Amino acid sequence: MKKSITALVGNLTWTSHESTLGVQLNFDTAYNNIIYFPKDLIDIGDVVVLSNDGNEVFRGIIVTEEINGEFSRHYIAFDYAFYLNKSKGVYQFNGIQASKAIEQLLNDLNIPVANIASITTIINHIYFDKVISDIIKDILLQATQETGQRYRLEMRAGKLYIENEVDLIVNATFKLAENIESYNVTTAISNLSRRRSIEEMKNSIIIISENGESIKTVGSAKESTSIQKYGLLQEVQSVDEKDISQANHIARTLLKDLNKIFEDNSVELIGNDSVRAGRIINISEPITGMNGQYKIKSCTHNVSNGIHKMSLDLGVL
Repeated sequence: MKKSITALVGNLTWTSHESTLGVQLNFDTAYNNIIYFPKDLIDIGDVVVLSNDGNEVFRGIIVTEEINGEFSRHYIAFDYAFYLNKSKGVYQFNGIQASKAIEQLLNDLNIPVANIASITTIINHIYFDKVISDIIKDILLQATQETGQRYRLEMRAGKLYIENEVDLIVNATFKLAENIESYNVTTAISNLSRRRSIEEMKNSIIIISENGESIKTVGSAKESTSIQKYGLLQEVQSVDEKDISQANHIARTLLKDLNKIFEDNSVELIGNDSVRAGRIINISEPITGMNGQYKIKSCTHNVSNGIHKMSLDLGVL
């Protein structure tokens, strides 16, 4: 039975992180012992839906209830990716396409699937007692190492999507009133910071293969201009026997991903429901010099006193 709890809810936040699957929703509800005050409206395991102007923003289950004092209750809910993070399994994939392997994992957990991008990378791997979300991450990592293409998993309206990261560019706007035009949220940036560093840069990649007690180099890639400017920053990565023929390609793909100045930036913006971790946003900001596309590493939405704001951590693509 559906119940509206909107009038009782306060301190509403929802958060997503690039490193984790799923979105977390936090909120408080008013509570009182007087006889006519509605009680027991929410329980652990209940499904909660957050909507804005008829558009579903979040759907998930209540996993935690906190009671501190007489007049409020605090609840934590996660979308259905929660089950991927909390369930383990044993799987052996022999020559199956990545997208088919992921589909098998999701079907076993009865996760509703809306769309999985076609990922043709062949998976040959045994996963023993592994968390399902970690298996999916490893499969997507193998695909990224082979193709250079990154993928993002999202739950929307209770269904799962796995899509190319480059297709997840958000054009977030806001309106101060219904009778005036929309503005891009990046026109009102506050509390901004930018950190640039070569601490994580790698401009030389060596690929090795281990067979018993022998180790041999099977691929490599480097960028001389970067080495001349920043010095040698080298990474060594091991590949399975089946991937030796792709070793140079894997090295070039890894070099492209790591041979750059990394950034840790943060901004606060007017809230827009389409903004979440893993998506890409365009920023042009003269004070810090941020200019171009940035990947959203984490995003926290906060609605307080009817004002919707969001805090973003941003990295380079």
